[in-house]
Amino acid sequence: MTNDILRYIKLIQKSLSKDLLKKEYRELNDSNPFFGHCYVATETLYHLLDTEKDEFKPCCGRDDNDIVHWWLQNKTTDEILDVTSEQYHLVGKFPPYEKGKGTGFLTKSPSKRTTILIDRVKTKLAVDDATREKFEMK
Repeated sequence: MTNDILRYIKLIQKSLSKDLLKKEYRELNDSNPFFGHCYVATETLYHLLDTEKDEFKPCCGRDDNDIVHWWLQNKTTDEILDVTSEQYHLVGKFPPYEKGKGTGFLTKSPSKRTTILIDRVKTKLAVDDATREKFEMK
């Protein structure tokens, strides 16, 4: 995993909020901050990857509670990029990777919620870059 991918994942995680959740996930999200965000977080990471995104495929699988979980998987190495895997680890479980299969996203272009999250991440990236440049100039 590259440093850029790690940076994107951290910024996506910091940018998640309840307004990006479907209504049915909001209550469970109170005690588990990544719960319900897997689709929008995965789609956001995919679109931020830009040229690297061709190396990854979106995957999803149903967990033990019959809820669909989303992640990206490298087409060659099978490396998994899961922005919200912590939602499972917080409750002593593992994401349903073994039940997953490659699939497309629900829309060809970024969804409305994903567009909001991409904008948030890009704003944070710009602030981080501007701050870094300021300190490098000194």
